[in-house]
Amino acid sequence: MTEKQVVLDSKRLDIAMVTADIKSDEELARRISVTSSTIRNIRRTGRCQFDTLNAIAIAVGRNPIDLLVTPGHPDPNLVALAVLSV
Repeated sequence: MTEKQVVLDSKRLDIAMVTADIKSDEELARRISVTSSTIRNIRRTGRCQFDTLNAIAIAVGRNPIDLLVTPGHPDPNLVALAVLSV
């Protein structure tokens, strides 16, 4: 049985990486013990498994929900995350 996947927002990830002082996808990959191609695939497709989302959220110091895409709904957290990155 395959694990369910979630959709991660690349813009939210970028903002969270800036606030966590993570300068590259390679650095993020090292911090969560995955390959850099895994991060590239997540950015390309937007999809990842729950455990990967959780590891990314921990590495960037965010709640996993802050990194998710919610189709059809406005994004109240994106402005707040952008303010934090300044």
